[in-house]
Amino acid sequence: MTMTRANTEFVLESRAGPLMTAAGMDTSVTGGNVDLNDPIGHALRDLGYTVDSVVLVADADVDDVTDSETDEYLGLAELHTLEAVLGNLDDVDIKVGPMSESLSQLAERVERKISRLRAQLERDYGYGLSVIGTGYIQLNRAEHD
Repeated sequence: MTMTRANTEFVLESRAGPLMTAAGMDTSVTGGNVDLNDPIGHALRDLGYTVDSVVLVADADVDDVTDSETDEYLGLAELHTLEAVLGNLDDVDIKVGPMSESLSQLAERVERKISRLRAQLERDYGYGLSVIGTGYIQLNRAEHD
């Protein structure tokens, strides 16, 4: 299965489309959604790939993802999409006399969704875990009188 930019956008729109709309982000799935360039590119870089242009991730960049990496790639792209959504949600609670609107609740829900997705990516793929290696130093010394 070959992954394309449009396929990625379709999956991201199906997972986060209403949140993207609420954040004023484009939800088109034509393969050129500008609002999804950074999340898709970031997901590719997380997997160790490079992109030719950070402002225009192309099919050739996405095509590098192997079949065994597809779910991890889409999960990372969703995570970075939700982070972009959160960055665009700048509504605050409003209270005027007895009337009030709690507009920041959506941002709080997105933060909880990001936390759950991070935990899932860590559990399934080790994403976000620090890797510490151990070793030894061999001192090639000899005792002298």
